[in-house]
Amino acid sequence: MHASVHRRTATSSSSPATWSPAATRLSGLVRPALLALLGLAAAPHLAALPQGDEVPPTPPAQDHGETVVAGPKPYDRFHPDAAAPVKPRFGGRLIVHIDGQPESIFYPNENTLHTRRILYEVHETLLRQDWEYHDYRPNVAESFVVEDLVVLHESAVGKYPGQVEVQVVRRDGETGLRGVYGIYGEVEKIGSGVRVTPRSPGSDVTEALTIAAEDVDTIERGSVFTFTIREGVRWHPSLVYANDAAAQARIGTQFLDARDVRFSWSVYSNPGLDCGERRFMFERMTDCRIVDERRVRFFFQEQYAYSLAHIGTSLSLLPSHIYDLSDPENPAYKPRATASQQAEHMNHNPHNQLWVGLGPYRVTQWTQQHIQAERFTDAAGKALYFDRDHAGFVDVIRWRCIDDDQTAMNALLNGELDYFERLKSADYFGPATNNEAFLGKFYKGHRYLGDYGYTGWNMARPQFADRAVRIAMAHAFDFDAYLKSHYLNLARRTTGPVPVGTEGYPTDLEPFPFDPEHAIELLEEADWYDRDGNGIADKDGVQLSFEFLYPSGNDSSKIFGLKLQESLAAIGIEVRLAQLEWPVIKARVANRDFDACSLAWIPPLEADPQQLWHSSQADVRPTSNQCGVADPEVDRLVEAIQREVDTPKRMELWKQLHRTIYLEVQPYMFFFNVPKKFAINRAIRGVQSFAIDPGYALRRWYFSDPNDSALRDQLDR
Repeated sequence: MHASVHRRTATSSSSPATWSPAATRLSGLVRPALLALLGLAAAPHLAALPQGDEVPPTPPAQDHGETVVAGPKPYDRFHPDAAAPVKPRFGGRLIVHIDGQPESIFYPNENTLHTRRILYEVHETLLRQDWEYHDYRPNVAESFVVEDLVVLHESAVGKYPGQVEVQVVRRDGETGLRGVYGIYGEVEKIGSGVRVTPRSPGSDVTEALTIAAEDVDTIERGSVFTFTIREGVRWHPSLVYANDAAAQARIGTQFLDARDVRFSWSVYSNPGLDCGERRFMFERMTDCRIVDERRVRFFFQEQYAYSLAHIGTSLSLLPSHIYDLSDPENPAYKPRATASQQAEHMNHNPHNQLWVGLGPYRVTQWTQQHIQAERFTDAAGKALYFDRDHAGFVDVIRWRCIDDDQTAMNALLNGELDYFERLKSADYFGPATNNEAFLGKFYKGHRYLGDYGYTGWNMARPQFADRAVRIAMAHAFDFDAYLKSHYLNLARRTTGPVPVGTEGYPTDLEPFPFDPEHAIELLEEADWYDRDGNGIADKDGVQLSFEFLYPSGNDSSKIFGLKLQESLAAIGIEVRLAQLEWPVIKARVANRDFDACSLAWIPPLEADPQQLWHSSQADVRPTSNQCGVADPEVDRLVEAIQREVDTPKRMELWKQLHRTIYLEVQPYMFFFNVPKKFAINRAIRGVQSFAIDPGYALRRWYFSDPNDSALRDQLDR
């Protein structure tokens, strides 16, 4: 206990002294406000706290996240032979470490970072977010068109050609949706009303028309999206049915089509699908209509800043011949299946692991130790992936699961891993990576993402329901000292949920200072003090004591927990450390069965804040609003962000939300943005660092040894 800290007890009433995102292929209607939609990304991902530990012997040069800036990124920045020219070659096997194996890679109900990272290689989405410029570009969709929706007054129904029946949000103070008629296209206001010009193929509006001002109810900007799917995008064959001739005959060779896309959207309306953390992302899409075999049209209930992100990269495309029981080509075909039967078929399908995807690699092995994907080829070795420019160089990618970081480090040194990004600070700066044996086979480096560590407080617990307690704990921990001793300043303190270095981060917001005297004052003002002489503050019979969960095998979380325990003991708060396996922690946190947890979020550059912060997610199970935030001002700002499509205005709203969460709510003890410290096989080239998770692109990595007979100079074997 610090001698300089004073606290009030049951026998002492004295108070302590007060211490003071290049555009992609869009139609001509896209204005700068709609271009703001480009460069957004999907939902954040939960992870264990990044590693760090003892004081390294020498301080590194500072490198504070230059990857956030859009533009080309250098290759092999940390490679000792980066300046030497090399020729990319095809072939070889790449082994990448993961610290926790997902239960599946069925993205609708497995919202983990490892699931998403594996899907980057074995699957595709309608659009792809460019690693370097952060804009959205065509992928399995060869093009898309964004249009506005003119909602007609009831008196104008039937008056104009090309009307469609849609659902939009109510604007009369009521909640829910209302059925209306509208006309979509490029909308331009003119003196006598609005001019609507059709831009999308297969539009219901055949020619431009003018709608009188008195017939216009509302205009929902950028709320209609039409996608044209590439021809010849082939689904992987099923390994589950590999030995079932009848099933294979029924399936045949399958290509992505409009039915697959519509089915992929429709599953989120099935209440039995285990997608609680992701359902909200698709509730605003009120309809998906098949225009023809290769075209689909999405309608949103209102203009929405994240519409393109959610359709383009968050919508996991599902093969209807595998998952849709009403598809006659599905071997499990059941035309009169109930919604619950359909949900069960999706939730527990063996293809959730042995994935049928669209990527250049297909999952071929799923064991307790690893997941392996091999290049998708025909029997002769010709690559069947639709985009040869993005087909990758290596032939095999294996994700090796080792949950203990020291064991993983040993596996790297033994040649069992090619890439490991959870180096401890002591290893990164110390002798483990600065010896001849290591440097002869590997090299090391670091990169920043937008991730941040945090300790989450379950505000449903009486200990944390009081804001004063949460603020007091932020004052009780010496972040600056920990940054120097634990990370030697190779990290950045964060003050909220917006990724450091992005446009929405309020750089002028100062973090709470280390001030234990003020922390005690806050507790006492809220009537938390030690009444029974046991050294722990209490109130209304509740001890200010809590269980702190952290993942086994994560030394960084353990070290932080011990320091937190020491710091909070000095102000009369007891911390009980509890080390658990990651799957157990994940389940307990998602169902809000915890007091406090040490975790990290890996957010995209920008994502819809509803999932983490809106009160509508506070009672969802499982939920990403782990701490139960239900604050009216937070809700107001979240909803304003969702509707604002002008980027500068939306960034100002993000700054307000960031400030409110940090200063007024403080549901987390916000920790540090810690760089990923990695070690990699020096035979691998083509390595870059990006701002988008995971911060690298495996498809760009290659082996280049001209003497390796297992490598080749062309994509096809």
